[in-house]
Amino acid sequence: MNIHFALIGPGRVGSAIAKALLQKGGLPVSIIGRNLAATREACDFIGCNPDQATTDLHCAGGADLILLAVPDDSIAAIAHQLQQQNIPKPGTVLLHFSGVHTAAIMRYPESRACLFSLHPLLPFADCQQAYERLKHAPYIGEGDDTARRIAETLCTALGGRLQIISPHRKPLYHAAVCMASNYLVTLIAAATDLLKECGIDPDQGEALLLPLLEATLENVAGGGTGNGLTGPVVRGDKGTIEAHIQALKQVDAGLLDLYCLLGTRTVLLAENSGRLNTVAAQKIRKLLNKRQLTNFRT
Repeated sequence: MNIHFALIGPGRVGSAIAKALLQKGGLPVSIIGRNLAATREACDFIGCNPDQATTDLHCAGGADLILLAVPDDSIAAIAHQLQQQNIPKPGTVLLHFSGVHTAAIMRYPESRACLFSLHPLLPFADCQQAYERLKHAPYIGEGDDTARRIAETLCTALGGRLQIISPHRKPLYHAAVCMASNYLVTLIAAATDLLKECGIDPDQGEALLLPLLEATLENVAGGGTGNGLTGPVVRGDKGTIEAHIQALKQVDAGLLDLYCLLGTRTVLLAENSGRLNTVAAQKIRKLLNKRQLTNFRT
């Protein structure tokens, strides 16, 4: 991919993508950060010349593609600053990586830059791990038609695939992926807290849960959520669920409420998959809803 690019914001996301882009023939013009020492460290990870590290936005001026890998709340301000100072040359693509903001957040009057938002569907907890996983990632994007070609070329070079969505659906899309990724971590933490009540050390609790989680994800990958679902709800085991509720009452009312809310959605999933009959579904739903209604009245 023979394209000149500049990176603004050499954090985990930007550094991983810039490293992958460099490996695929991308030509870095500059790596721009707020702290020069940290930016030079990012250059070392990316594999480019440390002399390309800078804190000056004007150094992005020679790029055909400017990657804005900055916090969501900073995207508009930095994009507007770039365009206000005529730093991007005509036709330059400004591309940000926010999952919730659209490309239009970067629009500036009379600017001739092309705008695109591209969200890699990956957790970026670690630069190296994210870099290694980029080739397996789907990318969700939207923006100017004139920028789409470069975005598609970028995704292809990184080894991923681009899925275009409507701009007004981005917040809903981001809510979906946050539920799947961020809240999964919260559920694991909640389950670990309950295991701690059973006398299991938190570090051991997480280790105990990982094989279960990995197998569950494999089940979903192999048969979808309907066929991948296991446990007492899909079996119609009302007695087991009642035992769970009684146990949770003694420990944590908040987690009991969470259990019942998730249980109600799980009943719907099991019923819609055809694996839980209507009569059993109604009994379990009534049991779960009774707890929620009791809390509402109090």
